[in-house]
Amino acid sequence: MKALVMTAFHKVEVQDVAEPKAGFGEVVVKVGATGICGSDMHGFHGRSPRRQPGLVLGHETHGWVRDLGPGVDPALKGKRVSVNPLVSCGTCEMCRQGRQNVCLNWYLIGMDRVPGGMAESFKIPAHNLLPLPDSVDDGEAVMIEPLANAVHLLAHAPTYHGQYPTAAIWGGGTLGMAILCVCRARGVRVLAVVEPNPRRAAVAKQLGAESVLDPKSQDVVAEVRKLTGGRGVDLGLEAVGIPITRQQTVAALVKGGTALLLGLDAPETTFDLTDCVRREIRLQCSYGFNNKDFLEAYNLVVNGAFKLKPWIDIVPLNEGQAAFDRLSKDPGDRVKIALRP
Repeated sequence: MKALVMTAFHKVEVQDVAEPKAGFGEVVVKVGATGICGSDMHGFHGRSPRRQPGLVLGHETHGWVRDLGPGVDPALKGKRVSVNPLVSCGTCEMCRQGRQNVCLNWYLIGMDRVPGGMAESFKIPAHNLLPLPDSVDDGEAVMIEPLANAVHLLAHAPTYHGQYPTAAIWGGGTLGMAILCVCRARGVRVLAVVEPNPRRAAVAKQLGAESVLDPKSQDVVAEVRKLTGGRGVDLGLEAVGIPITRQQTVAALVKGGTALLLGLDAPETTFDLTDCVRREIRLQCSYGFNNKDFLEAYNLVVNGAFKLKPWIDIVPLNEGQAAFDRLSKDPGDRVKIALRP
C-alpha cells in the first residue's frame, strides 16, 4: 500500500509499505483523511525525539473499517469511523481513574515506531473507534482530535473562576482555534487571541475572539490588562509552547488566575515563581485527552457546534511534501491541512 514516510528531517515521500494486519481486538481502517498536527511538524523539523525518519506520521484521522481481527464485532466492517489515536492499556492505575492520557502503557499512532494515518490504511484497537455520520465533513472530522485536546485543557479550569470566566489565548494555530471554539461552546469569554500572522488573526475574529493582538507590534500583556480594566484575565490559555508566550500568559493573569499550558515547542521556560506565589497563580499543564474528552469533542463536531470547514484544506497524499513545506513557511489562514490517500 501507499504511505507517506518521513525519510529524513524536512523530507516526506510516498512509498510502498507493507499492508497492516489486524491482531486480536484490532481493525484495519481505510483512511478518509488525516490532518497534519503541530507535533507532526515538530518531527518533520527534527524537534521531536519520538518522531524519527522511517516513520509514517499522522494521528488526526478517520476512515472506514476495512478488515477485522479476531474478537471484533463483524457489524463494524465497512462502517465510517472517527479514530481516537491514543491507545491506553485500560488496566493501569491511571486508566482506572479515567486518565487515559497519562496511562502508564499508552501509545499513539504516528509516533515512536507505530505507523500513523498518513497512509492508505493503518491498524488500531476496535474500542478506539466511534461511528461517524456521513453528515460530518471529512475536514471537520480530522478536527475531532485537536478539539479533544482543547476540551481536556478547559477541563482544568477551576470552578472558582465562575461560569463565564474571562480568557486570553496565546496562539492562533490549530490548537489555538480549537481552544477558542471550545471556549465559545462553554461560555468562556475570550477577550483576546495573541497571534502574529494577520490571516490567522482574522480567522480568530471570525470564530468569535473579541479582539486579536499582534505580539510583534503590541505589548500584549499591557493590552490584555487594558481590556480588563487593569484586572487581568481569569484564564491564560497557552498553545504555542515557547518561553515568551508562557511568560506572557502568566503575566496577564488576575491575582488567583490560572495559566493552562498546552504548547510543546520549547522544553524550558523560566518563571518568576516568587511573583506566582504572591499572586497565587496556578500553573496547570495539560497533555492529550482522555476518552471522555474525545467523546465530548466528537459530539461537538457531530452536533455542528461550530463550522471550521472554510479554513480546512484537504490535499492528495502525494502532495504531502508541499503541504508540510507550506505549513513550515506560511499556513496563511488555514486552521488545518489534511492529506487524503
